[in-house]
Amino acid sequence: MGKIKTTVLLTIVSFFMTVPAVSGQALIALLFGKKITSTRLHVGIIVGASGSYLENASGQQPRYGFAIGAYTTYDLKGKWQLAMDIIMKSPKGANAIYYDNSFKAPDAPELVGEEFTRKIVYMSFSPMIRYRFTPSFGIAVGPYGAIRTVAKDIYEKGTDNGKLSYTYNAKDDIHRIDGGATFDVQYTLMKGKGIRLNAQYNLGLANIYKGDMQGKNRQFLVAVGIPIGAH
Repeated sequence: MGKIKTTVLLTIVSFFMTVPAVSGQALIALLFGKKITSTRLHVGIIVGASGSYLENASGQQPRYGFAIGAYTTYDLKGKWQLAMDIIMKSPKGANAIYYDNSFKAPDAPELVGEEFTRKIVYMSFSPMIRYRFTPSFGIAVGPYGAIRTVAKDIYEKGTDNGKLSYTYNAKDDIHRIDGGATFDVQYTLMKGKGIRLNAQYNLGLANIYKGDMQGKNRQFLVAVGIPIGAH
């Protein structure tokens, strides 16, 4: 029960670390008091760049975007560490997808048959277990869960009269919940006490579509973790 309680509390802390630093530290003090010292609990903000694509989407090119969130880690005995990453804005999807992957014909006949961008955004949660080979370098693995917040198909085409565009709201065609596995490589500056650098791969294991179409999320994330408070 102790480990379960700790994991739940870490999740709550990570979520609220997206608010200003003072509020976050106050929340930590309220939840943990003197039971967990600042030398074992680490919290901070995540900012990064994401590249994503979709399994089985013909003709696609990666979709790049900006990711932002928060992290919480808790040092266990030895070289092990519990980690929780919460990405409040996790961009996924793909660019230049062939028209045969579309859900609905665009209202503008000129856009029928055109390639399009499938823009999907999630809020994702990644609880992980990390092994640190040194105080600075470690690898982590764990599951991830995600809640879809945005799902759009965007068609654009240049014409003699300017750019023609059409956006289809695809929320009724894409599942709200996604899940899979996270693999993470981390290097932390200042012998494990400074800014952290992460390279992460998120492997979707579930079909994201509601109908007969098949597709799974794939995402590469390069991020910087900025610590908050004393470490």
